[in-house]
Amino acid sequence: MKAVWWIKKDFRILDNQCISRAVEECSEILPFFCWEPSLINEDDYSSFHLQANWQALSGLCLSLIKRKSYPRIVFGDVIHELNKLYGIYSFDRLYSHVETGNLNSFNRDKKVGEWCRRKGVQWIEITQNSVFRGANAEKRRNLLTKRDYRREGLISDPNEISSPVRKGLRSNNFEWNDLCKKTVKFSGVKLSPSLQKADEKSAHATLNDFLEHRGLGYSGGISSPNTAFDHGSRLSVHLTLGTLSLRTIFSELSKKRNFIKGNNEISKKWKKSLRAFESRLHWRDHFIQRLESFPNMENFTLNPAYQNLKYENNSEFLELWLAGQTGFPMIDASMRCLKNTGFLNFRMRAMVVSFACFGLHLSWRFIHEPLAGVFTDYEPGIHLSQLQMQAGVNGFNTIRVYSPKKQFLDHDPDAKFVKKWIPELEKYTSVEIANAPDVVLSGYASPCIDLNSRSRKMKDRIFEIRKGNEGIRQTNKTLSKHGSKWNQSRKRKKQQDPQMKLTF
Repeated sequence: MKAVWWIKKDFRILDNQCISRAVEECSEILPFFCWEPSLINEDDYSSFHLQANWQALSGLCLSLIKRKSYPRIVFGDVIHELNKLYGIYSFDRLYSHVETGNLNSFNRDKKVGEWCRRKGVQWIEITQNSVFRGANAEKRRNLLTKRDYRREGLISDPNEISSPVRKGLRSNNFEWNDLCKKTVKFSGVKLSPSLQKADEKSAHATLNDFLEHRGLGYSGGISSPNTAFDHGSRLSVHLTLGTLSLRTIFSELSKKRNFIKGNNEISKKWKKSLRAFESRLHWRDHFIQRLESFPNMENFTLNPAYQNLKYENNSEFLELWLAGQTGFPMIDASMRCLKNTGFLNFRMRAMVVSFACFGLHLSWRFIHEPLAGVFTDYEPGIHLSQLQMQAGVNGFNTIRVYSPKKQFLDHDPDAKFVKKWIPELEKYTSVEIANAPDVVLSGYASPCIDLNSRSRKMKDRIFEIRKGNEGIRQTNKTLSKHGSKWNQSRKRKKQQDPQMKLTF
């Protein structure tokens, strides 16, 4: 029996169920990856994502070749490329991991399913997390009581993967410049040395470093943008790309827990940090499940009561926000950091979205794609869930309007982060920077809005819906379908708010 392994968001050899199933069930396996213009040209896809995917694929190709497996890498429409492949290699099975992506990838998968049915190809989709195809939050919880993939044993590394030997099947990954030339969008784009490296080898090195050293400061260290780069796990991009399996993380997490002995201060700190980290892994899949059960979330609010909430969607405000030129130092430093590194800790991500929606009166839909483009770890399910949550339009989470000044005083009191990313503020003191929205600082952008008055206006609009009969009715309906146990019980302590549970 002949098989094709369709590589998508599982750029790894270790603990890869597609490989293990195919090796066990088929006589030969052809690894196949398609660079798809329809996805690459989407507005939520940036050069950051192209670079991360290219690095991950390049690393995977080297690992495959070491195991005498030679991939087929193509550029084009995936249905067209599958047809072309089937014409020279009539395979029986198509293996892939279940992907919960944007609406375009969802529709693409439906077309692939139709193609497989027409050709008589058995498409075997395998989950690589605790997200279940088509299930809502409640059904997911029930399914997890029967089987939790994350707790299962790891799959051993295949020493050899039998590949077809006929000519015309193999094609290596494109060189970076050649790949960029294939699209007008990325023509001439250079590799960025500022982005986190994304391949399987880097993924395991990052995990090991976190569990051996950096993770000690995770609890308490991920709130500040100054410390989050070191104390955060930095695994989000690897989970997004599948260069590391979630099951591997849980396995190594368990080993680390067993290794911690005694009850001294260091041990207590490690235990607290590991609990916090695991909690965020659980929340990660919870939010992705929302998109799985509501694929059109990029166009519609989970809660229909807020679908027509009025926004200005001022393009000039959007450009100032993206460029880090709003006149609010903590906002601008965060956006400039994102633009350069592709990473920002969760608290600052929440702050910039809150500022855009409540202060600038930009819709979560309006900022969705440009903001996704500067997150190297862009995961549609998390991104869209968080946008709607921070915009206050799901109806059941606490409405948080983050104060940039308070975030500065709490998490960057010495202005280290702000001065790093806004050099024009280098000559000013922390006190002067903290008062920037109220005091004009020469050489730096003046505040583009009166944040307090505009935030009040947006909150009033939201609370008018929230307190109305239709708002209450739709919120109860939405909560029963998409809410977590925490949302539904409302009995746990404030610090367990899911809005604070998603930083990696």
